[in-house]
Amino acid sequence: MNKLATSGLALALASMVVGCAPRYADVPAPTRFENTKQQKLQAAEHWRNIAEHFASQLASDLNGKLNGRAVYVPTPDGEQPFVQGFRELLITSLMAQGLPVSTEARNSLVVDVRYAIYRFQPNRAQSTYYYGDVTAVATGLWAVSAVAAAEISSSASISAGAKLLATAAGLEGFGWLSQEALGRGQYASGPVPRSEILLTAAVADGTRFVSRRTNIYYTVDEDRELYWNQTSRSHNISVVGDCGERTQTCAR
Repeated sequence: MNKLATSGLALALASMVVGCAPRYADVPAPTRFENTKQQKLQAAEHWRNIAEHFASQLASDLNGKLNGRAVYVPTPDGEQPFVQGFRELLITSLMAQGLPVSTEARNSLVVDVRYAIYRFQPNRAQSTYYYGDVTAVATGLWAVSAVAAAEISSSASISAGAKLLATAAGLEGFGWLSQEALGRGQYASGPVPRSEILLTAAVADGTRFVSRRTNIYYTVDEDRELYWNQTSRSHNISVVGDCGERTQTCAR
């Protein structure tokens, strides 16, 4: 019996033993979420796109609920450049949707924009090896190994069946390697960002929400000054000392 047949028999026996063994655990085994897509903000044009998306959602929610009133979007100072830009773009987008927009909060429904940014571990993507069924992924990964071995090995250790499987699954395996293992996403190059934005726009009528929308986005880690550095604000304060009263400018 050759080595290939011997290893195949050993693998089959091991599979039978594992298959018959009962499985018990003190805690549930963690599983992964299914693969999803998340937009990555890289330009002011993307800010406009998400403002238009929010505006269309709010317009749909507020249809028939304004009762002759307008909406008002506050634009306070000292926020992150992204938040300031998003508010301005949201006003323009709401008007484009045909909603009446007021310059003051009186007799208006206020659009409350809330913003939070979260930073995860930079190496969190290193353990993301697969999405979906384990068997399919194991096949794809083995197929990648088989193709690489076939290119560098001069021996006949890889069976015809393995080469056929590598041909069938190689494209999927190398696709996974390019998209996930090497950190290249579907729509943006580079590694998975560690910073994510949670952006909410809500409208309340008295004590009752009439619209509330929340979306999540990736941000480019190199653009921190746009997303999580707040714009400094200055104000004058009076300081009284031995030399008399003087005015001092402070930034916060």
